[in-house]
Order: sequence, then C-alpha cells, then structure tokens
Amino acid sequence: MQLTLNWADPLTWFSLLALAVLLIVQGWLILRNTSLSATRKSVRLGLNGLLWLVLLAYLLQPRWPVAKPTTQVLLVGDDVPTSVARRVQDSLNLPDRFTSRTLTGSYDSVTLVGNRFRVATLARLSASALRQVPYSAPDELARLSWKAVLRQGEIQRVTGLVNASTAQPLRLRYGNKTLDSLNLPAGTQPFALQFPAFARGKSSVELVLGDNVLDTLRFFSRPIAPLTVHFLLTSPDVESKTLANWLGRQGHTVTVSATLSKDISSSVSINKPTTKAAKTPDLLITEPDNAGNPQIRKAVADGRAVLFINLTNPDVDSRTINQATGSRWQVRRTAADPQAPISNGLTALPYRFADNLSQFAVTGFPVFVQQTAGTTQAGRVGVSLLSETYPLALSGDSLTYARLWTAVLARLSGPQPDEVQVDAPLIQGFQQTVVINNPTRRLPTLRVGPDTLRLTDSPLNAQSASGRGLFSTAGWQPVQDSLALYVDPARPDDPLASRALTARFVLAHQQFQSTAVAPASPPAAQLPDWAWFALILLCFTALWLEPKLG
Repeated sequence: MQLTLNWADPLTWFSLLALAVLLIVQGWLILRNTSLSATRKSVRLGLNGLLWLVLLAYLLQPRWPVAKPTTQVLLVGDDVPTSVARRVQDSLNLPDRFTSRTLTGSYDSVTLVGNRFRVATLARLSASALRQVPYSAPDELARLSWKAVLRQGEIQRVTGLVNASTAQPLRLRYGNKTLDSLNLPAGTQPFALQFPAFARGKSSVELVLGDNVLDTLRFFSRPIAPLTVHFLLTSPDVESKTLANWLGRQGHTVTVSATLSKDISSSVSINKPTTKAAKTPDLLITEPDNAGNPQIRKAVADGRAVLFINLTNPDVDSRTINQATGSRWQVRRTAADPQAPISNGLTALPYRFADNLSQFAVTGFPVFVQQTAGTTQAGRVGVSLLSETYPLALSGDSLTYARLWTAVLARLSGPQPDEVQVDAPLIQGFQQTVVINNPTRRLPTLRVGPDTLRLTDSPLNAQSASGRGLFSTAGWQPVQDSLALYVDPARPDDPLASRALTARFVLAHQQFQSTAVAPASPPAAQLPDWAWFALILLCFTALWLEPKLG
C-alpha cells in the first residue's frame, strides 16, 4: 500500500487537522443529544464514522501494486530463414514473431535471433529487456580476428569461429599457395591458423572454406629495422657466407669474423656501420663451440640475441649452450636416420626440443628461440636444427629462403620503436583501439587517414599509449606516413559487420540497464474519481435517510 500525500505541503496538515476536528465535533454532538436512544446513537456514530473514513481515504489517496502482464516477442534478423525462426519461436514458446519490417509497438521483452537488423529497429528497443539467441548461417563466419599491423617475418595468427555445413578443409591462401590449413568437422567450430608475414607492405590473404572464399584478410607488414649482425665462426663455410650475403642485401650491417688458426683470423664487413652505436651487434650468429666466448655471454646478459647454427650433436651442443647462456634447451632424438627431410628439399637433424614456456618456434621450420634473463632485459637465444639452407638460394628458390630467414629474424629481433598494434578487422564506423608501444616521442594525437585519434598514456606501461577512433573512411588509410591500416566498409550483407553491430548494441543496452535508476515505485492502481464520488454520495445519503427511517 502506498500513499500519495505530500507531507511537505502545509495544506496536507491543515486538511488532516480539519478531519480530526470534524471527527471530534461529530462524536460530541451525537453523544450529547439526549433525545436519541442508545441504538440510534450507535447507528449514527457508525454512519458518521464511515463518512469520516471515506473522507480520510480520499485525502490519502491510497495506491496498491498490481501485476502487469508482460509481453514477449521474437525479433528475427534478415539473415535467419523462416524455418529456423519458427523452430526458435516454438522452443521458446513465444506468442508472436516479427521482423525489422513488421515490428510495431513496444514490448517488455524482446528475443533477438540472428544478426542482421535495421539500426532504426534496434534503437526502438531501448525500453525492452533483450536477450539474443546466437545464429550463424551454414558456411559463414561467426568470429574472425587477426593482426592489422605486424613486422615482416612475424607470425600472423588468424583465429575465429565458423559454421561448417559439412566436414571440409579450411585454408589460408595466398594466390595459389596454401599458407596453412586444417580439416574442420561439421558444425560450429573454432579454428586457429598461422603463417609468417613474408611480404612487405600491404598484404592480403584469403580464408577459404572448401571452395568458398569466406573473407579476405588485409594487413600491413612493416620491414624489420636494420640490424647489426656479427658472425662469430671457427671457419667460414658456404652456409654462413650465403646467409651473410642475403642479410647484406636486406640492408643489415654484417660482420663475419672467423678464426683460421691460433694466431690468424679474418673479418669481412658488409654495409659497414656509420655510427659507434651501430657497431654493437644486435644479433650474433655462431656455432656451439663458441658458446663460451665472452662476446656471446655479454650479448645475452645485455638482452641481445644469439643464434646457434651448424649443430652436429644436439645432445652435447644443447648442454654447452645452456651452460654458457643460461638457456634451458632439452632435446630428444626422433629418428635413427642421420637427417630428417623437411619441405622444399630442406633437411634437419632428427631431434626435437622439449616444450618450454619461454620457448617459441619459427613456424614451419625446426628453429627455436628461448628468452633468457638478462641484466637489463630478456635476452634471446636461438638454435637451428637445420642442416643446410644455402641450397635453396643456389637452386633459385629464393622465396622460401627469404621466408625462412625473415621469420627467424622476426623471432630474434627485440622490440622496435613506434610499434603499432591493432586488432583486425577494422570496420567503418565502429570504434576501435590503436596501441603504440615504445614511441620515440610523445604525440598527443595520431593521424589515421582523415581521422585524428587522441592518444592517452597507459597508466600501467610508461612505454605505451592508445587511442580510439571510428574510422569514417573505408579502404587503406595511411598511418604516420610509413604504415597503413585497412578499414572494411560496413556493408549490410557482411556477417561480421552485422554481428558486431548487434553485439555492441546488446552490450550497450545491458550496460544502460545495469546503470539506469530503477523507478521509485512499481506499477500501482487506485480508485478513480467516480468511485470516490459514489462512496461519498452513498455515505451522505445514508446519513440523510437515517433520521427519516428512525
């Protein structure tokens, strides 16, 4: 029961005082009337008391809560077949089903099935309680994610969720070449594919399910910053010479040092360093016999990278490397043959490394990198089980050779300045976060095509800043004059864009409902004015008839 009196209004207190005086006066007049019998006095007191109670109730205007029947409907997206919508309606036992074109009125609860709705229709649901039934069309993506910007040679990891109508292969395709693939069973299946980003600049690959192209993934590969590479060898060989020449052609500064005998050594430089800082090697490439060299120990302690090649006995070599660098390599033999074949005519030692949390593999090749504890930052120690790679370059398969060593360099390279991290896909008109790590100078804003993002320093990482933008223009958008981001147009027939729009609306709706102020009182009912008039008239009529009937 609720009352509608305004206790702060003086008129309320005056009215209550008047009613109290009326009750006292009525009782006093009736009781002092000696001409009335005791029975008549009781009847008259009762009728006057009833009138007084009706007047008091009229002044208080009591209200009581009522149960309002809720209305629940099903709103079907344009991407949902009628048969599926009917099945969902029957399973949820909902009385009505609408589409974006047929929805009228407002409802207490709306269940969404599908992802393709008109924006105007979603905006009309702000006062309704929402829930969503997930739906994916056969052979359609439900979720997809990859890196919009990465370093050349870095592993591009593609993850998502797809509804496969039948068991069929899922592939990442670059032209006619398959970069990675897996076989999916029928149903809604998660997937993860990866490949090294071997191309430089703007790149694109296709995600293919069976014979159907699901989506085109566009990303930007920034070149690896020029490194200073120092070869520390016992004696030069064709493998190291070929690798040194290739590194030089990629713009890296290379020095090859070899000890020919006890007192004789040689040193050859490619792209000689021009500054004193460039003379400190970022990467040392050596053999296990040189693991105890002071240069190797110092490089690992300083947080730089070391790569060991030309292994002959991995069991012994790994222990030597561990003792010198603090790494934790553990190997075991996998075959009795002296060599194990790999793709593209490459061979490797028949060993594999035990898994380690700080250990990373170069995808597709038996080359592994471990992080070690340096004095200032983590060092990186790489070990290659490959026997020889120079035959690739000599036979003309320069693409595979470049892909191999570019991926190795990406694993061994340390953090680079002004690294941009963005999760793709970027959809036109959808807010997305752009993160910049290790900025060379603090910028208040970041220009992405025609849009300007305001950057905010991270409270947890002094070397990181981020900004959010809506990306109003589709296509390739320049960033900092050296990078580019691809923004997908927000097409109504794009399942990822439709799903993102619906998901963000439902999330915003839930957040609004959780923070909205609840109404002061639930729905309530009260007597209408005609009922009060009838009650008061009835009481006065009874008081008028009582003397005449007595």
